[in-house]
Amino acid sequence: MAWLLLNPLAVRMYHLYKESNVMQKNKPSSIKGLFLPAIALCSLFVTGNVAQAALVNYSFTGGVSNISGALLSPTMNLTSHVTGSFQFNNATGGVGGNYPGAVKAMTVTIGGYSSSFTPGANAITISQNTNLGGGLLGDRWNLATAATGLPTSGYTPYSFELLLDREGGGLFSNTNLQNAPSLSSLTGTRWRLIFQDAEGNLTQVRGAINSLTAVPLPAAVFLFGAGLISLVGLGAGGLRNLRGTQQA
Repeated sequence: MAWLLLNPLAVRMYHLYKESNVMQKNKPSSIKGLFLPAIALCSLFVTGNVAQAALVNYSFTGGVSNISGALLSPTMNLTSHVTGSFQFNNATGGVGGNYPGAVKAMTVTIGGYSSSFTPGANAITISQNTNLGGGLLGDRWNLATAATGLPTSGYTPYSFELLLDREGGGLFSNTNLQNAPSLSSLTGTRWRLIFQDAEGNLTQVRGAINSLTAVPLPAAVFLFGAGLISLVGLGAGGLRNLRGTQQA
């Protein structure tokens, strides 16, 4: 019954259910079959909302615009298609538009090569009127995280970065942590995967993205399904109680 603690309405329904048991102990039990589904319904909606309140998932696709000669291979080159995803906690605290530890997952596949999130330094940064490079100023949504993957040509993934820019600003009204902006509102997108060798030398592959899509959280879907199953099961139990009372 731990889920009751998250839902005051469910708590109230549970107490009413207990009171009805005392009042109806010598009467038909059909009320029991009605109260339990109601409690499950309260829990279903609130639990689902809690699950979706903090974690946000995105998928993206793109291409390669530049790659170091050391990384060139038949499976990773300038013609490689890029796919990936990332997850972040939009309830992460921060100061001045910087939210360290917000990133919870990341994958990027470049042709036949894949890299993924690893615990370490990561952050999402929301910037207004910042230097975008090339003498341009504007707003930026920036994700950066430590990365891992198999060695290739003596280099191992070190970090991944995604930059979503709008020249001239107007992308954000404040620097609170917020969802990634839509591609239609941007003037530039960049990603890069940085590699490091045993001596600490760095090299990279980079490009742009051409699609960015928010995707449902599997955990939220699972909780909704589990709650729905409970609701149906409890409702069926109530119908059996009602039929038994009618037959008596």
